[in-house]
Amino acid sequence: MAIDSPQDLRDPADSTDAVLSLADATELAREALGQFGFAPTAELTLLKQRENVVFALRHGDSDYVLRVHRQGYHSDAELACELDFVRALQVEGVAVPNFVEAPDGRGFCVVGDSHQAGRHQVDLQRLIANLGNFGDERTGVAGTAALEPGEFEALGRLIAQVHDATERSGYEMVVPRDDWDLDGLVGETPAWGDPLRLTELAGSDRAAVVTAISRIRDVLGAYGTPTGRFGAIHADLTPENVLRTDGGLVLIDFDDFAAGWHLFDLATALYFYTPHPRYAEYRAALFAGYESVRPLDPADHTAFPAMLLARGLTYLGWAADRRGEPTAEWHAVTVLPHVVQLARELVQ
Repeated sequence: MAIDSPQDLRDPADSTDAVLSLADATELAREALGQFGFAPTAELTLLKQRENVVFALRHGDSDYVLRVHRQGYHSDAELACELDFVRALQVEGVAVPNFVEAPDGRGFCVVGDSHQAGRHQVDLQRLIANLGNFGDERTGVAGTAALEPGEFEALGRLIAQVHDATERSGYEMVVPRDDWDLDGLVGETPAWGDPLRLTELAGSDRAAVVTAISRIRDVLGAYGTPTGRFGAIHADLTPENVLRTDGGLVLIDFDDFAAGWHLFDLATALYFYTPHPRYAEYRAALFAGYESVRPLDPADHTAFPAMLLARGLTYLGWAADRRGEPTAEWHAVTVLPHVVQLARELVQ
């Protein structure tokens, strides 16, 4: 979807980390329901209140999910581009959410012009009946996740289907976001913050990570960004963003969708399982599932350890800017030693 006007571009000054209260989110959601042609008085059930505030509701004989997006995170043009990507995957048969069009044809509406909380984007999608998430980040790191390799094989197939469908559909990002290129991962100002700012990262551990960052730049620089390796990706393929359903796995939450390496999605899917005692089995199964749909070459396998560490460093950079938050502390304290180990393995 093309940008309609300069006002549609995101101004970083408009972005805010202010927490949207549940009361405000509910009022904004009800305003959006009216725009989608639903009764504003429909009963809303809170599903999640994190970056976005997510509600469930029923209209007629159908169930829906409504998301009030974090203010300023994406411009209207960027969000439209993201939802166009999801629709392109859906047309190609990939298991992804089904968004309801707003009256103007977009997959979201904008509300709150006269609300104290200000302008917010809201989307509506059909509820995906599910049996829960693929897994959990914390049990992966703790090594207690009771997953079988066959489950990772299915996940690998889904990831390959996403990448294959992206190329097959001819989808192009009309509002490029290149957070996950080389500079976005390990440049001077990484997209998610500088992992070296963590005070816990000191001494020989810090030296190992500094050396590994240089190695990552060399490896990924040589790996390159040809179409078969780099393009539009999900970019947040954590176990919580994959749902189990009776019909198989479904990929959700494309908030961090951007341009990046296809290996980045594989690295994200595996990252929280690197400390798991069955990691080698999980990795082999994930790649086997992927390659059953979309073959890889030796260069892909050679570059993967560097990509896996680069993914880990993005989380440390994210944590460095959010000290005191429980998830940030978990990354900075509990997960950090595993990242250091990946760094040492990369440069040994």
